[in-house]
Amino acid sequence: MKKLKSAALLCSLLAFAACTKEKNSPLLPAVKDPLASAPVTETPLSITARSVTVTTEAALKSAVSSAVAGDVITISGTINLTSTLQLLNSGTSSAKINISGGTLNCSGLPSGSWGVKVNGSWWNIQNMVLKSGPSSGIVFQSGGNNFVNNVTATGFKNTGIQVYNGGFNDNITNSNSSENYDVAAGGEDADGFACKLSGGSGNKFDHCTATHNSDDGWDLFGQPSTVKITSCTATRNGYGTNGDGNGFKLGSSGQNVPHTVTNCSATNNKAWGYDGNGNTGHITSTGSGGSGNGAGLFTRIF
Repeated sequence: MKKLKSAALLCSLLAFAACTKEKNSPLLPAVKDPLASAPVTETPLSITARSVTVTTEAALKSAVSSAVAGDVITISGTINLTSTLQLLNSGTSSAKINISGGTLNCSGLPSGSWGVKVNGSWWNIQNMVLKSGPSSGIVFQSGGNNFVNNVTATGFKNTGIQVYNGGFNDNITNSNSSENYDVAAGGEDADGFACKLSGGSGNKFDHCTATHNSDDGWDLFGQPSTVKITSCTATRNGYGTNGDGNGFKLGSSGQNVPHTVTNCSATNNKAWGYDGNGNTGHITSTGSGGSGNGAGLFTRIF
């Protein structure tokens, strides 16, 4: 009886072993992983900012068009532009896109072209000269939160530095705009600085100088939101035949916008030092003055 039980137990163990061996047999077809052939796409965790120095128009435009937050673009020497330089990408509040240095010669641009157009946001533009273009030097529109420091715009056939068409929170400091003269209009439109014709809110000019421009030093014509102008100087503006020649033109008829001019100086301009130009908004002119303006110091300031 014991032998029969032992034999039965032995048979059971052999059957189990055979079954286990069959499942692991290399002769059986392998089970294919349905995901094994799926393509693998690697997504970078971040894009690394870079620093580049450029000496040609092609290199400059390539660097600008591919710019990401934190990039540093340095212009070395003079670059002759043949088309408008467009700053369309955007940085961030903590990582601006930086462009600085050199001279942009705009004399070879097509008729009516701006030197630089800024539609992006969070750009830091500094230590640069723009000269001799057929229209405005640098125009900020649609984007915002851009910073300008120590930029000179000279010899343009329209306004040197302008905020326009929705540009907002643009801060222009320690910059100069001079000798701008729109020949076709007898000097009627070429200002040193402007924030006009539907610029956005929060725009500021600080420690800037407008010298010998054919129309006004500053022009806020048609600007619907408050502009702050602080410690700025307007001198000898209005030399064009049709130029108005105000140091600071602070709005236009039909507006009620409270602009501010603080600690500014208007000297030897063709017409008025400070002209509200029909704007009935309260203009704050704390600490501002000047002398030698052809028509007087203040007019239509409410």
